[in-house]
Amino acid sequence: MADFFFRAFGLTLASDAVIPGLIPDAGGEADVRVHTRGLPAWVDVGDRTAPEVWSAGGDPDHEADAVAVRSVGNGDYLLLTYGDGMRFLVSRAGSNVWVSGPPGSTPETAGTYLLGPVFGLLLRLRGVTCLHASVVVTEAGAVAVVGSSGAGKSTIAAACALRGHRVLSDDIAVLVPEGAGWAVEPAVPTVRLWDDSVELLFGEPGALPLMAPGWDKRQLDLTALPNRFAPSGRVALTAVYVLDDTGAAATGAASQRMSPRDALLALIPNTYANVLLDRDMRAAEFRALSQFVSIVPVWRVPSPSSRDELHAFCERLAHAMR
Repeated sequence: MADFFFRAFGLTLASDAVIPGLIPDAGGEADVRVHTRGLPAWVDVGDRTAPEVWSAGGDPDHEADAVAVRSVGNGDYLLLTYGDGMRFLVSRAGSNVWVSGPPGSTPETAGTYLLGPVFGLLLRLRGVTCLHASVVVTEAGAVAVVGSSGAGKSTIAAACALRGHRVLSDDIAVLVPEGAGWAVEPAVPTVRLWDDSVELLFGEPGALPLMAPGWDKRQLDLTALPNRFAPSGRVALTAVYVLDDTGAAATGAASQRMSPRDALLALIPNTYANVLLDRDMRAAEFRALSQFVSIVPVWRVPSPSSRDELHAFCERLAHAMR
């Protein structure tokens, strides 16, 4: 059976089925192969003796968020098991992913996991440094927006897209050294939003479809907007904005450029899938980020909390400081 090819996160993906949420690509030599027809026969999903690498309990109202990560296959693979029964086997080489869903699961559900935490882990296994960030392209280059959960990263990305800016990433920002600076690879053409953000942007929470059946978040399809996403072509990163949603900075206050030391301390907890890094991977990440903050300006900015503030933020971002 012929492969389906896609381009995302700076990688060429080959899959035995269509992956919802990705734009088809012409193909070529695959960096990663996605197998959607179940796990290999040797995987014993009930083996509780396999070493647990990491686990997290789910929200009581959304148990699907629960996940356990175990080391299997003599340590050559990681098995991710979610609370709703979705499972993913990822090779530690970051070259293969197998997908298994419970009865009734949909390709959209698998894709929601796959294009978020699963590929976030896979990229880290491949030695790629990733920020948990939204990235918007301005006339000056790309600007990454980082912040705590709920600070408004995705809302800002969606607002900027609606105002005509191209969005490279809503979740996983792939950082790549390029020349004397750094660049960001395009991720996937979707922005994931909570109902309150959808209401803020569109007037009512049901204006956008759910990411997948049973999920709480909704999605803005960037391919439905002209020139809001391009699946290939990295963009030079000119700045990082760290959102301050603590109220310590007054609304409308001037942005403050952070020292390299403070910037490093702010970015380390905002890297993607950092709970699964081993000692060597953490050391490599520290070296990469130390070089990164010595080159790319990092600014602390007040997080917008209203429609007017969001509009002003997008205008400020469009003329990003360097």
